[in-house]
Amino acid sequence: MCKVATTHEELTVKVLAAVQAHQGCEFVKEIAITPVQIVGAGTTWHASLVDSGSADPQLAASVLRQTRDELEPAFELVGSPSV
Repeated sequence: MCKVATTHEELTVKVLAAVQAHQGCEFVKEIAITPVQIVGAGTTWHASLVDSGSADPQLAASVLRQTRDELEPAFELVGSPSV
């Protein structure tokens, strides 16, 4: 399966929208996408919960992990994040 090349900003928007689409996570405010170099496997990305808003933090973190696991095989992070 070919991965779709995606910028940091595009991936952040896509993952946040996917998390917010889950019941109970509509008010998650912020996530962080971090590039990760895995020895022998190449580069991938990791998603972290920054601000759960009024959503339950444990639920939001769980949904974020599940979302990342679902989307990681489809998207390749390209470029560096803008500061």
